Amino acid sequence: MNAAITKGYEEDVGNRTSVYIHTAHSITSALYFFKKFGYTTVPHDEGIKYVMVPEGMRDFNWLKGLLKGERITAGPYKNKRPWTYYAGQYNETRFYVLHQDFLRYIRNRFLKSPNLNASYWAIVRPSNGAFTLFLALHTCDTVNAYGFMTEDYKKYSTYYFEKNIKAPVILYANHDYILEKNMWKKLHDSKIIKLYQRTESETGTKKPKQH
Repeated sequence: MNAAITKGYEEDVGNRTSVYIHTAHSITSALYFFKKFGYTTVPHDEGIKYVMVPEGMRDFNWLKGLLKGERITAGPYKNKRPWTYYAGQYNETRFYVLHQDFLRYIRNRFLKSPNLNASYWAIVRPSNGAFTLFLALHTCDTVNAYGFMTEDYKKYSTYYFEKNIKAPVILYANHDYILEKNMWKKLHDSKIIKLYQRTESETGTKKPKQH
């Protein structure tokens, strides 16, 4: 999901992406925010499946343009051509949209944040990573999670590909990352998922470690 950088990290994350989960915001903004880390395009392995998380009207505008093969006519992505963002691998038969009932189910059953009672409740939602994990749990026999927040998250950068970055993890208001972190630990401790957690080696580089 988001900026899935694999080059240089194949030993940890593999070198093939089978499913890419995104919103209109993440597929467009990732190209801007993560270019400096070597991210140049969304994953586009042959036969890849794309899954969209519709979080607002801008996503439905994106879907309309994508499915009709037309420029977007309204919203923040007006005049953009959505199909050009899939590096030639967009195929309607391999494109999926998560149902709103599933999104509400995950939010209300597993990740119901107290922030939903705050004045900014309208922007509060589980992260793309959270939806990805629960989608995997509902479709796969086994789930291994890499790159998610763990108990010692303050020791590391936000993303695994941010080498030598000491900046603290930024917790934005729209996602309850602490709630999600606790959920991943609970699922791991219950042996429902295998959560890989990072530790620093003697050379100072960060390697994944399974607990």
